[in-house]
Amino acid sequence: MFKLINILTILVLLTFSSEIADAAPPCQEVIVSITPCLSFIKGQPDPAPGCCSGAKGLAKQANTKLDRQGICECLKGVLPKIGPYDPKRFPLIAQKCGINTLIPPISATTDCTKV
Repeated sequence: MFKLINILTILVLLTFSSEIADAAPPCQEVIVSITPCLSFIKGQPDPAPGCCSGAKGLAKQANTKLDRQGICECLKGVLPKIGPYDPKRFPLIAQKCGINTLIPPISATTDCTKV
């Protein structure tokens, strides 16, 4: 059942991601990478292994400021569509998954030019 919910979530997010400006990496890749983290940003105590592997892969693609801004803008655009979540849990993904890339709290008011 959980996998079905994840698949449906991915489909919904991919539908809405077409409204988001092109990013490097593409917004669809960002969404697929971060989908396993949804339960964590919604309150689960620990990120799933798939969350850590997706976040690590995404961190490897966040080489430049423009890459990080694109990832931020993508998430800023699609996350409000998943329902309530805690933006302050994003930095915890890096901490709990051993990622050196800083992940800022991402919400509707995040200024992605500052990432």
